[in-house]
Amino acid sequence: MFTRWIYIALVIAVIVPLAAVVANADNADDVICGDLAESDCQILKDNLTAMESVGAMSFSVSMSIDVPEGDAVNDRTAMNMSLAAQGSLSVDPAILAEIVDLEDQIEESPSLLLSQDTITVLDSFIAELTGDVRLDLHMVAEGETLDVEMHLLMRDGIFVLDAGALEDLMGQPMQGVDWLGLDANGIMTLVASDPSVTEALGLMEDMGTDASDIQAVEEAATSVTRLADSEINGVAVAVFESSVDMGLLTDLVVGLYDPQGLMNPAEVAMTREALAETELIMWQYIGIDDHYTYRTAVSMEMGSRDVEVDMAMSLSMTLDQGNFNEPVVVEIPEDAFVMPLAMLMQMGN
Repeated sequence: MFTRWIYIALVIAVIVPLAAVVANADNADDVICGDLAESDCQILKDNLTAMESVGAMSFSVSMSIDVPEGDAVNDRTAMNMSLAAQGSLSVDPAILAEIVDLEDQIEESPSLLLSQDTITVLDSFIAELTGDVRLDLHMVAEGETLDVEMHLLMRDGIFVLDAGALEDLMGQPMQGVDWLGLDANGIMTLVASDPSVTEALGLMEDMGTDASDIQAVEEAATSVTRLADSEINGVAVAVFESSVDMGLLTDLVVGLYDPQGLMNPAEVAMTREALAETELIMWQYIGIDDHYTYRTAVSMEMGSRDVEVDMAMSLSMTLDQGNFNEPVVVEIPEDAFVMPLAMLMQMGN
């Protein structure tokens, strides 16, 4: 269980900052303004335009997840995880733009997840990604406590972890090895060739829907408010709060993807029950002068009184970003032991 959460934490530390840039670089027509004044809405649109040019940044992210212990009905193990990560990431803005374009296409046709264009773009993204990330993870679950410190380096498709983190992961000393990693070039091509992946993604082919319908659903379930201006590391920022009605969102999504009512009614009802009691709020801190996103914060409280539904969880996350488009210099240590994909495949077999 611990190993699974460690890998999840590592993915969060790398993907969340990049996902924030991709989300902010989406089409300006997708901005949700709700009842905002036109001038406030323009700030959000200018934010998207500004983030389209971001190819490098420094970041720090903190996140906590708390799952309370279950009761006599819901057999749930309590878990608490706190994550702190910081570092720098860089990727070609042109690659990010291609990912945004593909995201829009996949929303309308999920079968494109396995298209050669998608695989090529994702492999290019991995090859172009440069990063230096440090992560501290603290977790308590099943009566055990785990503390892990990690240092991850990325360059030219090579991903390496420091030996200290590997010792914590494997529970044994890594004698003679300071860095161990993987040459991930072409990994998406490898993944896409797996028949089990093809089968799983094939189930999504009939779920495509028009992107404008998805936008309408998001707008209907989201309310946006401009709060008092603030300051992040000396930069004046406009603050926007977005609140999502998860119960309404569930109803709208079900109606969008299952207009004939073919989904299991009992499962749909339980999901509605759980999400009706879920609160999801996001805050954006946007530079007043340069329109960059300097901070994104998220809070979610999920729970259900229905004894048949066990989805209780609380999550909070804060992502700070800065040093936009400043060079990120990373060197992979010469003594790092880097496994080629062929070796990874042999280990998997």
